[in-house]
Amino acid sequence: MSKNKDVIMVRYTGADHARRFVIQRGDFKYWTGDEWDKVLDKAKVFTDHKTAQTTCAALQYQRYKGKPIRAFKVEVNIVLAADEVSEITQEALLKYLSCSLRLDMENSLYGDGPVEGSFVQARMKLSSLQEVEPTRKKF
Repeated sequence: MSKNKDVIMVRYTGADHARRFVIQRGDFKYWTGDEWDKVLDKAKVFTDHKTAQTTCAALQYQRYKGKPIRAFKVEVNIVLAADEVSEITQEALLKYLSCSLRLDMENSLYGDGPVEGSFVQARMKLSSLQEVEPTRKKF
């Protein structure tokens, strides 16, 4: 059992070359697309993590909607290293990040938030990406 039986998480299934995803709750029930069920074979299967995560976020929203919130901001640094680093456009970097970068919580171990009944959501606004002077010149 997870720390929080109501925690909702994206779980991997299948072989590495054919990775699939399901949504599981902390009480070991799987999302079927309509309801929660203990049988994995009834789970809705997603072919990509992004779609599974979007569905997971919608389910979390349903659980926590209407609750008051606080917001915090944290800095994230992206370092790009390459032989011809100046040839790589910011648009190419943004495209790469939007496909490859995932930001998620280890809620299966730590629950949805710092206390029972709380929920933490982290979002990265890639549109805010801006180039800055690096603190060093070589990787």
